[in-house]
Amino acid sequence: MTDSDYKIGIDFHGVITVSPAFFRDFSRLIFEKGSEVYIISGGPYTVVKNFLDSWKIPYSEIFSLVDYFAGRGEITYFDNGNFKVPDELWNKAKAEYCRQKGIDVQIDDTPAYGNFFSGPFCLFDAQSRSGEIGGRKIDFSSSPKQTWQEIEKFLTQKN
Repeated sequence: MTDSDYKIGIDFHGVITVSPAFFRDFSRLIFEKGSEVYIISGGPYTVVKNFLDSWKIPYSEIFSLVDYFAGRGEITYFDNGNFKVPDELWNKAKAEYCRQKGIDVQIDDTPAYGNFFSGPFCLFDAQSRSGEIGGRKIDFSSSPKQTWQEIEKFLTQKN
């Protein structure tokens, strides 16, 4: 297997937060192989960054949906502290970001987001610590090296 320059997107809530030690080692390995890691989250940038930094999880960039939509004035805030972005905007934002950045695969636990991806979307199941990408099972309970080899094999065969 050859090392390639891939861009890997990883969701924060429900993926990294489920197993931060695994994703720390997984992200480090991705960087060692010459690839990049993009953390893509609905949550605020500072919350995500503080968590990643506290766990020493390396990343190339963080994309925060809530900050993105706030900056565009497309978010409604309520007195109780909640907020709302129209579902059609929110659900496709990760896919649009991945297209713009040329991200090769997004690892995410929300099936609805996958409907908007034209490229590979790895649906992560936190309970079984597994994923599925293009009909191929990915084991996130094995070593980060094995998981990366499975993803890299899929990406190599895809091209």
